[in-house]
This record gives sequence, structure tokens and C-alpha cells, in this order.
Amino acid sequence: MSGTKRMFEMTERIDELDVKGLSEPEIVQVISDEFNMVEYLAISLVDAYFEKKIANNFSWDGESSYGS
Repeated sequence: MSGTKRMFEMTERIDELDVKGLSEPEIVQVISDEFNMVEYLAISLVDAYFEKKIANNFSWDGESSYGS
């Protein structure tokens, strides 16, 4: 699986968990467990997502752009 596709899946999951009302530490734990990541990397990913440093919507296949 490409890294871009994996990032897309992780950001989609973060968004789903945020909509469900989970706190950031809870989201970090879920992402860490589901994607088999060390916790400090999951913390960095979740923090970057909420700081808008990672696009919320993008095309992992490279065919089209969906905004940011």
C-alpha cells in the first residue's frame, strides 16, 4: 500500500473519531492501535491533522484533487 493511501486512510479515521466526539488522546490511542504505530508518531499525526498541517481531503490515487 502506498504511503499516500495509508495517510488518506488515517486522516479519514481521525475525522470519523472526531465526529464521534472522542478527545485527541483517545483518537491517538485508536490510531496507534489500528495502524500499528508507536504512540509518539500517532501523537504527531493527530496533532498535525488538527493544526491543519495535513490536508483533510485529497486524492491518494493522484487522479484528481479534492481541495484541502
